[in-house]
Amino acid sequence: MLALCLALAGSAEGQSVTPLESGVLALQAGDSEKAATIFADALRQNPRDPSLHMGSGVAAHMRGRDDEARTFLKRALELEPRYTAASSLLGEIVYDQGDVDLAIQIYEQALKYARTNLTMASRLKAWRDDAAKERRVDGPFSIAFDGPAEARLATHASAVLDAAYWRIGKALGTYPSQPVEVIFYTLKQFRDITGAPEWAGGLFDTRIRIPVQGALAAPQSFDRVLTHELAHAMIAGIASRGVPAWLHEGLATYFEPADVPRAEQRWKASRTLIPLNALQDGFGRFDGREARIAYDESVVAASVLIEHLGPNVVLLLQDLDRGNEFSLALTRVGFKYADFEGELKRRLK
Repeated sequence: MLALCLALAGSAEGQSVTPLESGVLALQAGDSEKAATIFADALRQNPRDPSLHMGSGVAAHMRGRDDEARTFLKRALELEPRYTAASSLLGEIVYDQGDVDLAIQIYEQALKYARTNLTMASRLKAWRDDAAKERRVDGPFSIAFDGPAEARLATHASAVLDAAYWRIGKALGTYPSQPVEVIFYTLKQFRDITGAPEWAGGLFDTRIRIPVQGALAAPQSFDRVLTHELAHAMIAGIASRGVPAWLHEGLATYFEPADVPRAEQRWKASRTLIPLNALQDGFGRFDGREARIAYDESVVAASVLIEHLGPNVVLLLQDLDRGNEFSLALTRVGFKYADFEGELKRRLK
């Protein structure tokens, strides 16, 4: 997102468009509401300025309003077809919403004007490769794969996903309203496309992405990773934003299902309490040992929440999706943050 803000700022150089600069500053500060207001006011005065439409699109995307963002970004490109930053964000939004063919068209058009944009070209190749895969559609799942060996694995995965879907949905009291897409990769493809750390066995980023190397040799590990990523998808169906990484990962691990007592023992043995605010934005920066501690702490924290909240954990997630801070959202479902934090410290002793 910072790169898009910088692209906007670059478009303002040499111009005396103070509202654009003010809007960019608001975006960089993370105040998307203020930015949206600034850009909306400016557009009333300058409705044909593509940078203002771009800014409005970024602000809408940051607020989780992607249909609105698409409208602004499309208008920016109508006014300036060479606006690569607008094409980049629009393609990503369209892809995340499931329209791979349209995302490919957007990037193909953009690359006519930005032939040296290697990042966009690499992304386009990955999308084309995904679109070329075979697909198995089974109920709410669409599994993309290559070749007969992966077809057999897709059949197995479908059964695993179906069982986990009903089990996790029953626990959460809700089921995804959108189909869940799963894509199989070689290990190299997975690393190249996701940029995930070496210890990652899968990833969910609106789609479940799984490296299948060794899956048939270690089916239990494959099933666990698949279930973990499905849990991420189902949590995202309740709250598409606002859920801290430790809670997302903790719940996904809990629903694998994890051996929580064993995770608690490992966590105690580590004698490490990572502040939860340090686990807010993901675990990708950690090495394997640090990631293990972070996951163990997170699943213990998630289990504490489930023990105290039961099905009300869904209300917590919904409140986070509305933009409330975790401590406030937790209090609103009847569990004081200080009590939650105290219980975590007690379990580490």
